[in-house]
Amino acid sequence: MGKNKIRIEEISDNPSINIALDTIRLNKQALIFANTKNSAEKTAEDIAHNVKTESQKLKELSEEILNALSKPTKQCERLSNCVKKGIAFHHAGLVSKQRELIEDNFRSGLIKIICSTPTLAYGVDLPAFRSIIKDLRRLAQGALHLYLSLNSCRCQAGQAGRILTMKARQ
Repeated sequence: MGKNKIRIEEISDNPSINIALDTIRLNKQALIFANTKNSAEKTAEDIAHNVKTESQKLKELSEEILNALSKPTKQCERLSNCVKKGIAFHHAGLVSKQRELIEDNFRSGLIKIICSTPTLAYGVDLPAFRSIIKDLRRLAQGALHLYLSLNSCRCQAGQAGRILTMKARQ
């Protein structure tokens, strides 16, 4: 193995989770792009399950996210539980107040990982050490799965300095 290879501990059989946990270990931040809302939420929950630390600031943010609606939904509860660990998911199904809180607290460094649909890649500037593209395919019409375009991958990878990690096409 060459000198410049990065070693990432394999805690899970999911490479995205392992890379996210390594990013947290380095006290850095990452964006993880999944192709569906459900995948983004599940990935965030799986990462949060492996994170031990919590803080008072995260607990307060978690409560604010939970109470963004007058009557919290199951999704609000799931997001709130992830945020307690510094992990969030982000997609069009969240209310604007929740998305704003997630984005602002990622910028401040409080939230370490955001698992998102690709829509976050367009028009929102978030600093990240790593951008992880979890799924190279997206659901098109019906059950058809198409590979992401190179432009989509570039948007998700973001600006220079981020590490682009992609699963090889099989």
